[in-house]
Amino acid sequence: MIRDRSVLALLGGELVSRLGSQIANLALPWFVLVTTGSPTKMTLVFAVELVPVVVLGVAAGSLVQRIGPRAAMLIADGVRAPVIALVLLLHELGGLTFGLILAIAALQGAFSCAYFSCQRVILPAVVGEDERTLGQANTLLEGATNLTQLLGPALAGILIAFVGAANVMWIDAASFFVAFVLVGAFVHVERVAHDPAESGGVLAGFRYLRGDRLVGRVSLTSLTFGFLFPVLVASFSVLAYESYNHNPRIAGLLLSAIGGGQVVGSLAAFRLVAKFPPLRLESIGLIATALPLWLLVPHVPIWLVAPALAIVGCSLPIINAPYITLLQTRVPVALRGKVLQSVITINGVAGPLAYVIAGPLFVHAGLHVAYAMVAALATVASANFIFTVLSEPSVPRAQAAA
Repeated sequence: MIRDRSVLALLGGELVSRLGSQIANLALPWFVLVTTGSPTKMTLVFAVELVPVVVLGVAAGSLVQRIGPRAAMLIADGVRAPVIALVLLLHELGGLTFGLILAIAALQGAFSCAYFSCQRVILPAVVGEDERTLGQANTLLEGATNLTQLLGPALAGILIAFVGAANVMWIDAASFFVAFVLVGAFVHVERVAHDPAESGGVLAGFRYLRGDRLVGRVSLTSLTFGFLFPVLVASFSVLAYESYNHNPRIAGLLLSAIGGGQVVGSLAAFRLVAKFPPLRLESIGLIATALPLWLLVPHVPIWLVAPALAIVGCSLPIINAPYITLLQTRVPVALRGKVLQSVITINGVAGPLAYVIAGPLFVHAGLHVAYAMVAALATVASANFIFTVLSEPSVPRAQAAA
């Protein structure tokens, strides 16, 4: 599979464009901070880029379903490259205002919000419908994402220090252009025509999640973890400050433990999904994620906390790949883009909401009470998944469900 040109192009495009985005995630706010001197304006740029995920996410799923994932990816990469370059060009010409920065950030978010679902919708057309092959393809894409998340911020900091934030953003623009070329030149799939009645309207993805008991309850577990992990990540700075002598290196260590674990987990998942039924493998991954979280409830030495978080990080790809594979193989082809985008949109709301709740929770309940709540909800979500899968006699293919 890894010798397939289409798979390699998707993987290369993900590596290059995601690394560029990770670099820009630091470079653009830094650029705004340096040029305006305002932390408030810097955070507004973050917020405006996330708004399209919530506002346009569901509609984006319908667009992906209508024009096809390959065309949607080409449009997204083809627009994002000049959009980033426009910021730099206007800055050089002296015509860049903060209002224009916000508008460009919103445009960037709008053309990014459906990219994940495009990648996953196109995979069955590239590698086939076999669930274990699909699982391996999903682990490759997730592994590329996890690697860039681990390396991107550190690389961005080094590059900004040497060449400046504006010059670093040219790398992001170039990365989208490279991804456009790779997908356009090497990813070739047949366009599948659908009866418009099969797609069921803009909200069809939500209706499918509500109507399919297995997919709905399994997605509830996934979305619960999508809410809990921002709370967990937000806690690391507080934990380092309150319990480890105000040491920022501890917060960095904890983030690196999860990030490094995710990279290792992606490598392990690539082998494991080929040997074990996906839902059974995900059940094991959920248990391996929930149990170490209980170690955070009491105050324990850092040499216990870091390995526990590394195990959590390692388990995440073992959870995610089977879940995405379930959506790819069970959901009818005419609805896949909408269902995947519906899940992403709900996560897009849950993540920021978790960050909003986390601060008051740490203040009023205390950090370790918050950890107990996270561990308890993770355990309940894992039990929900396992009991749902055990009560399901079989997992029909998408063709049978269509």
